[in-house]
Amino acid sequence: MTDPVPPELAAVLRRWNPAALAGLERPAPTGPERGGAASVAVLGASGSGRGDLIGALTAAEPRSRALRYTELPDPSAGVALMVLDAAAPLGREELDLLRGGAEFAHTVVFALTKVDAHDGWAAVARRNADLLAAHAPRFAGVVIHPVSAPDGSGLDELRAALLEAHESAPRREAQLRQRVAGVAERTGELVRASVVSLRAGDDTATLRAERAALIADREGWRTERAAVLRRVAALARVDLVHEVNDRVRAESAAARAALDRADRAALASYPSRLRAAVAELTARVDEATDARLAEIGGQVLGAALPDENRLSSVPSIEPPSPRHRGIEDRMMIVLGASAGLGLGRMVMAPLSTMPALDLVSIPVTLLLGAAAAWWLTRARGHLADRTHLRQWTVETLATVRSVLEQRVLGRLVDVEARCAEAVLATHRDRLLESEARLAALDRQLRETAGSRAGKLAACERDLTVLESFAHVTVG
Repeated sequence: MTDPVPPELAAVLRRWNPAALAGLERPAPTGPERGGAASVAVLGASGSGRGDLIGALTAAEPRSRALRYTELPDPSAGVALMVLDAAAPLGREELDLLRGGAEFAHTVVFALTKVDAHDGWAAVARRNADLLAAHAPRFAGVVIHPVSAPDGSGLDELRAALLEAHESAPRREAQLRQRVAGVAERTGELVRASVVSLRAGDDTATLRAERAALIADREGWRTERAAVLRRVAALARVDLVHEVNDRVRAESAAARAALDRADRAALASYPSRLRAAVAELTARVDEATDARLAEIGGQVLGAALPDENRLSSVPSIEPPSPRHRGIEDRMMIVLGASAGLGLGRMVMAPLSTMPALDLVSIPVTLLLGAAAAWWLTRARGHLADRTHLRQWTVETLATVRSVLEQRVLGRLVDVEARCAEAVLATHRDRLLESEARLAALDRQLRETAGSRAGKLAACERDLTVLESFAHVTVG
């Protein structure tokens, strides 16, 4: 395995364990060139003393030339030397050079130059170590070698570190292989846990429950509203008919009491009084009907429907026909005259004993008989007029009751029909919304199921890659 993190494994780790991948990405070192010297790529910002350090290292290099120093990024260089200036901590320029120049290096060695010219180089070195650890995990705990090119201090230690980096490359590669196997095993556990979670968890349960509720409610709302409409309409029909009968019955009792006490003048004005009473009765029935129909709309639809068939007219009342005088009236005249004559004779009987007053008693008797006949005939006529008006009132109120019942029931049937139409229209709208929502839920369920299947397949593929690297035997 020439590359510690192959591309297929790196792709899997980038998805599942990017932190572990950052610690594994180390390019493999290359062997020394034909002349026997291993390449060291020397990196550093301008003014860092990189050229002076390369000159000093080259001058101190023995004739065997074990190391060769280059200032350009070299893919064949297994080790990179990063030169830092002791004047100040490293900045963005140094980090950019480190990111690009050390791409092909397996190991990066750090040198801090100009320590002879700056007394605070130790604090700068500590600050640089902290910045490097924050920059990349691979640089955590690095050793920064202080050197001075003019007097050659620290050069031997730096050259020894560079040689050790080259010599320990095979051992580090083996360690990296072991680390790769361990990371692959741990990442495989993460993937297996995700597979178990995907297979155990049903993220479509909520969607399926909503879909089942929509299907159950497609006809349920309409059926429920229709049942409510039937119930409240039946109750309203019974109550309104009862309301009409009660009010007409109360008016009939009031009319009977008024007729029993009425004199001739009251009897003459009674038809107009009955018309006014019927108008008031009609207004009260209409008010009760309005309230009950509004209640029907509120219970069925949540809002009262406008009553388009409400009538403001009062049931018409025909005037009473004239009472025809019959044989009873003529018999009453005869009976009255007979009774008057008898009464006159009784009154004038004491005067008949006096011959001088006998002739006077005859006209008095006739006068009393005529007066009695007139009074009896008038009283009989008054009673007959009462009876006639009472019969007319009964017939009139029966007609009024029939008209009001028909009026109430007609309005009730109209409101019931319009409520049914409104329920049907609302049901159609709800049905369209339900169909649209069901289509969206079905699409979402398919997408969710497809996504879940895709995730499981991706997990299986990643597990295959991880298992192939988790069981690599380290030689």
